[in-house]
Amino acid sequence: MDAYTVGQLFPHEEYCTGREMNVAIPTEGFFHILMSLKNIARKEKKLFTTGTITASLFAQRDIPFLIVDFGGGFSIDISFDISRFDDKTRKLWLSSETNAIAIFLVEATTGILEGIRLIGVGFAPQLREICARQKGQTGIEQRVRLIHSAFTTRDMIRHAIAKTVFNQHS
Repeated sequence: MDAYTVGQLFPHEEYCTGREMNVAIPTEGFFHILMSLKNIARKEKKLFTTGTITASLFAQRDIPFLIVDFGGGFSIDISFDISRFDDKTRKLWLSSETNAIAIFLVEATTGILEGIRLIGVGFAPQLREICARQKGQTGIEQRVRLIHSAFTTRDMIRHAIAKTVFNQHS
């Protein structure tokens, strides 16, 4: 079990590359999201740690995208490709009922964890259904690039098939 502590190094060294990235990190039950950004603005950190989060599900060509919108023009989208999972992992992942997602905000230049949010999406079964259709498919990475060239993150939010809103209560 990894320990995640704000103000400390993110415990998964393989993701501490110094580059900006948004990555879905699969878990047995669902996944975590790593947002690794350079020079995180004070406004971005505040929106991440205390703002309302809207999670949206967008799908195109058997590829689901999770869009996480923190408000104030601060949002990300993540695509899912489970065709890389081995059969055992895919079956476990698809049969799980977990819907919890930990979102980690990491300063890319230092690898320091700046914030953690935990959300649970009601559309987890829909996301898994879309992923299940990927079995045996190839070329998903190329399709993701095509979809990104055709749809902005705002477009994905506008055409989402499901949404969940989370308010931070202090």
